[in-house]
Amino acid sequence: FKEITLRDGQYHTIDYAATVTRTLPRALRSSTSFGGQYYRNGTSRVLSSGADFPVEGLSAISSTTGARVTEEDFVEDVTLGVYVEQVVAWRDRLFVTAALRADDNSAFGENFDRVYYPKAAVSWVASEEPFVRARWLNTLRLRAAYGEAGKQPAAFDALRTYVAVTGPGDAPAVTPLSAGNPDLRPERGQELELGFDAAALGDRLSLELTYYRKHTLDAIVPRELAPSGGVPGVQLLNAGEIHNTGIELLARATPLRGERWGWDLSLNLATNDNTVVTLGDPALQSLSAGEYRAHRVGFPVGAWFERRVVSADMGPTGVVSNVKCDDGQGGATPCAGADGSYGTADDAPLVYLGRTIPRVSGAAGSTVTLLGQRLRLHALVDFKTGHHKFDFNTFNRCTSNGRCRENFFPTEFDARRIASIAAGGTLVDFAIVDASFAKLRELSASYTLPDRWAATLRASRASVSIAGRELHTWTRYGGLEPEATYLGGTRGGNYGNYEQSMLPQLSRVVVAVSLGY
Repeated sequence: FKEITLRDGQYHTIDYAATVTRTLPRALRSSTSFGGQYYRNGTSRVLSSGADFPVEGLSAISSTTGARVTEEDFVEDVTLGVYVEQVVAWRDRLFVTAALRADDNSAFGENFDRVYYPKAAVSWVASEEPFVRARWLNTLRLRAAYGEAGKQPAAFDALRTYVAVTGPGDAPAVTPLSAGNPDLRPERGQELELGFDAAALGDRLSLELTYYRKHTLDAIVPRELAPSGGVPGVQLLNAGEIHNTGIELLARATPLRGERWGWDLSLNLATNDNTVVTLGDPALQSLSAGEYRAHRVGFPVGAWFERRVVSADMGPTGVVSNVKCDDGQGGATPCAGADGSYGTADDAPLVYLGRTIPRVSGAAGSTVTLLGQRLRLHALVDFKTGHHKFDFNTFNRCTSNGRCRENFFPTEFDARRIASIAAGGTLVDFAIVDASFAKLRELSASYTLPDRWAATLRASRASVSIAGRELHTWTRYGGLEPEATYLGGTRGGNYGNYEQSMLPQLSRVVVAVSLGY
């Protein structure tokens, strides 16, 4: 067997920007900017493969006698955007900004021309005002901003496409592949941000805090097409509406500071709460977001929805019976239909099992400097929490392969878990688990050598460092790696959160010698 793939990518960009500044009366200063960007990206691919060489020594694909495959595709995307921005400053304390951007993209539907994105912001350095007399406060900046941005469709989403087939009498023909949508336009985000930046006690303490509220309109969602229309699959349309809220925080502190030593701490934190508000049709309450996931009104984007086993009876040999699932109303109902099989209208409903996107993420770091700032010790821990992930390794081992401990010693486990596993892949809630984690990302030490030592190496400066990375993971996740995600096939994509045969992050030690000349 032999396969050859040739890829060619071409990226063309033109970017122009100009700014005009001038001083105005009453301590005002004006800055006017305008410009534009042109992007043209193209990717081509040619694949050829063949199997079954008749004799040894042959290597050309044309020499194969078995199945041959030839594929060729070309994808091109073009964007043109222009903008203008006006900033007015008063005494370098108060800054007011207004801007407008217009974009056009080749992926927009033919009935949609261009999109406009406005922006407005105000920033006030309150600490420079005469009436602020707090000596312990070094800097206080208050800020607010509103802006809009968009995400264009994929290159062919708006186009009606066809695929080549063999027609009657072996004549070449085409058949519909996708319906397209001539009205397709970009997803549009409207975001309001409020926040402040502050520093105090000689800059020993600093805090940056931002609250954001984002409203996504015209989210691109798929709509199932009736088979009678002659075009299979789904049609993409702008129908979704999503709300996002959260905070972003960055805090720094220097508890100890001296000429020969110091101690710095840092913490960053980000939260996100998102909700699907509408899918464009009051009668449409849910859309598939991939296997076991859905965009459902009133719930987070791309959340997990499946049957949840809430009770089961287990006999002395581990055989389960009387298996019941969440009925979605606080009660319980048989998981399977009245006939004991799945796939009927009276099956237990699919219920919310958790988010796929972390609710909270952040990192904490500490740096200690000693010996006249020559020795630097650093530690970093980061974390993500508030989300669930599909442990596909465990799911496969327990259901398809029958090679997990639950298969051999079922009485050691909760009857509900055994009931899910015994369903042979029909019940999957046991594998959709909390994937929260914290990781010790780095412990490092760096020492700057004395100048005379560097001079012996004919260098102006020299340092030695050692760092351990990916040293430990704290998690209740039972799979191999809570951070790894498999993005292939129907289980991947934007809301993947599957782990299948993914190796954990490797712990490693790095030693480095740095010389400056």
